[in-house]
Amino acid sequence: MADLCKRFRLCKHGECLCSDPDTLLMAAFADGDNFAFDALYRRNYDWVQRLAYQILRNQQDAQDIAQEAFLRVIASRNHWQATARFRSWMHRIVVNLCLKWQKNFRRQEAISLEELLENLDELPLELLSTEEDSARETAEVLQDALSHLPERQRQAVELRLQGYSIFQIARLLGCSRGAVDALLHRARKSLRKRLGKV
Repeated sequence: MADLCKRFRLCKHGECLCSDPDTLLMAAFADGDNFAFDALYRRNYDWVQRLAYQILRNQQDAQDIAQEAFLRVIASRNHWQATARFRSWMHRIVVNLCLKWQKNFRRQEAISLEELLENLDELPLELLSTEEDSARETAEVLQDALSHLPERQRQAVELRLQGYSIFQIARLLGCSRGAVDALLHRARKSLRKRLGKV
């Protein structure tokens, strides 16, 4: 264990991840122990699937996301770094996969400006247009603006636009409701600034 801690620098910045069983198993897997992955899968598959289901509300889709998440773990084996506890890292993987899944298969292809204004107030009203030929341009502008947000802000906005409450977003992102409010506030400010230049 001490060798793994040193090799993967599990103790740094005042935090030691050596006491976390899942992070140690991931380090062992990255070090070539295939049995460690089996243990990781057994210990974590159920909560990964539950998290995906909380977001997608579809059991089959949640199972697919869980499988894909563990494929990501396998793919990361040769370049894995202990930047966080295994479950925190896995949580981000699952949420990102679910958001991508919803964007591609579950939700509309483009977020309308009306939806954005309804859910995130105080954005530039002059962007509203009823001209049919401007709809595509408006959607592209919005997608571009959202893509420039930091990852956590973008996730919070997308979840909010999909109807999740602040409390639900906090659970899904693994943070407090106050942190979600702060993320949305900073996102609104950034979006107003970027969209105001259009």
